[in-house]
Amino acid sequence: MLRSMYSGITGLRNFQDQLDVVANNIANVNTIGFKGSRTTFQSTLFQTLAAGTAPQDLLGGINPMQIGLGSKIASIDKIMTQGSPMSTGKATDMMIQGEGFFILSDGVGQYYTRAGNFTRDYNGFFVDPASGMKLQGWTARLTPDGQRIVDTNDPIGDIQISSGQVMPAKQTSFVRLAHNLNAGVGIQDTTIVIKSTLGDSIPVRFSFKRDLNNLNQNVYLWEAKILDTNYNFSNLTNNTTNATLTSTQTINGKVELDDYGKVINWVNFANDQTPLSDTRISIFDVNGNIVGETGQPATIETNEADEADEADEANGTPATLSGSIKLVDATTNESVYYDPEDIQLSFSVNSFTITLKDSQGDQITFTSAYAGTVRSFNQLLSEGIISGNYKLTGLSLKGVDDSNTISNGTFDLRSVRDVIQPPVAGEIKFVDMNNPTNFSTAEYISPKTTTSTVVYDSLGNSYNVYLNFTKINENTWYWEAKLADGTPLYKITTDEQLVNEPANGVIAFDANGNLAATNWSIVGGNIVQSGGTAGFWFDPGEQGAALNPDVDPPSVAAAGPVTVSVNFQALTQFASPHSVTVTEQDGNAQGTLESFAINTSGEIIGIFSNGLTAPLGQVALATFNNPEGLLEVGNSMYAMSSNSGLPQIGVVGVGGRGSIIPGALEMSNVDLAEEFTNMIIAQRGFQANSRSITTADQILNELVNIKR
Repeated sequence: MLRSMYSGITGLRNFQDQLDVVANNIANVNTIGFKGSRTTFQSTLFQTLAAGTAPQDLLGGINPMQIGLGSKIASIDKIMTQGSPMSTGKATDMMIQGEGFFILSDGVGQYYTRAGNFTRDYNGFFVDPASGMKLQGWTARLTPDGQRIVDTNDPIGDIQISSGQVMPAKQTSFVRLAHNLNAGVGIQDTTIVIKSTLGDSIPVRFSFKRDLNNLNQNVYLWEAKILDTNYNFSNLTNNTTNATLTSTQTINGKVELDDYGKVINWVNFANDQTPLSDTRISIFDVNGNIVGETGQPATIETNEADEADEADEANGTPATLSGSIKLVDATTNESVYYDPEDIQLSFSVNSFTITLKDSQGDQITFTSAYAGTVRSFNQLLSEGIISGNYKLTGLSLKGVDDSNTISNGTFDLRSVRDVIQPPVAGEIKFVDMNNPTNFSTAEYISPKTTTSTVVYDSLGNSYNVYLNFTKINENTWYWEAKLADGTPLYKITTDEQLVNEPANGVIAFDANGNLAATNWSIVGGNIVQSGGTAGFWFDPGEQGAALNPDVDPPSVAAAGPVTVSVNFQALTQFASPHSVTVTEQDGNAQGTLESFAINTSGEIIGIFSNGLTAPLGQVALATFNNPEGLLEVGNSMYAMSSNSGLPQIGVVGVGGRGSIIPGALEMSNVDLAEEFTNMIIAQRGFQANSRSITTADQILNELVNIKR
């Protein structure tokens, strides 16, 4: 018999098997998670007619002569490429993006599938809807403190999500703060530039800081500083028996604002930090108004001309020394600087003396004879009196009759000019008293911000807690905790002691805006770097500590004390708007499971009626070293074979197991166009092999006919 007939038969068989594989692929073109197969052929045995020989001497080599005996199927391979996703929106549908297999169990063995169309049975188990096999993974368990955890170190088991699960109430033990406190709040420093009578520019800078003795009020301590060392403020001591003007580069006081940053009250302090009644700010300046040592108008005792006895002198009429000293060079008529803080005027029976100091500190004495009357004094000072090259004018006595005589005496005088009018209401605005169009306004941004959170007692009762922050200087903030009704919460010290003091403290930031200290406090109006607050506590059973302090007896008395630590570590202080908030607190009220969802990590997250979520379970996936070696067992499932390798079971997204696309299914990876092409190839191959058999048959027929 001809060998070609047997070769044709092997081709027919092989192409028939290929057609069977193609038909199966096409039949499963819409099967969820199906992986198509392909058929590969290889040649079978060869009959050697002549062996090959190697080259010898002058002759070349000869190749062997062989006749093939047909083909055979080399392999039927599974194509494990990723199928396209198909969105379903069903909560229990899952698709694996990447490698990996869902694990199913019938209670005896394990099976593996890419089909993620699961349902829940009446016991809450995730099952394959066709076979009833249960999806494997980890179900959350409750810890002694009521927390649900999924321990992926435990062996895998049936995933069960029962309806009506309860999340027990949990007492709050800590709150965590995060984000930013605005570094640019409070009253911003500002500078106003005024002019001296000699035309010099005198910058005056106002700076502000919180009054730590009045943290419950919007009160600031202010300080004004002259930035030109040639000029000084004229400030009073406040000794009522011996008040005197003093020279200083800085003066201070306090200002009280309303909630909108408008001035309620502005106060200037004397040198001994007691309030002054006058709010104006003055400097020592040549050509300023002449005043006495106390800053009040300078008065000189005078007597009427016909009353010269001692009793009348004792009851003399005071004249006011008005005007300002004008000192010029007598030869050039140019103004000459003199010390406005050291002026002396002396009167005797028929002469008077005015003593000044020039810019070098040298004394200039002006002495002139006069008739002893107000008229003669004013006339001389109007015409001017001369000492060396200096000429002095500008003063006069007013408020009495010109004929009054001047009493003997010596008077220490100052040349003072009112320069700035601080605000008494409205904006924090400083006005140049000699040029009202020149003013400066200090920008105000409220130094306070508040964030709130809900904390829970052991019974799940909720309390609204407000955390108030107030900036008290450049990098330091005061904070306090209160309940919604304003009741102060109590203090937990840094060594975890509960004390009956209001819960407040001071936190500080470094120059880079990062948290530097949390354990500072305020004692006696000063910041001390100890005694801080680590948290707050309250007893719900105490009257006034609950949300409704008017209820008697308290409705939450059965709950124990609530102790809450405060974590500030994620706070920053930058010049950007407030964003401080409570990002985490670990307490909750009781809740009942309302729904669940599956995330990309295969975690089954429960949504409870108290608004919280908790893990309910975790889907496990398996990978194989050789997934093409798995044994198909029907129902879109595979079983481990001797060549697939052992299943490597673990958490989604770890170890190359891929991720989960919830609410979607993996479509079949069969390419219909490719399968039709393969079908045509198989058909034509089958036809061609059948022709070789037919041809061999005809040859045999001719051979039989030779005998005829």
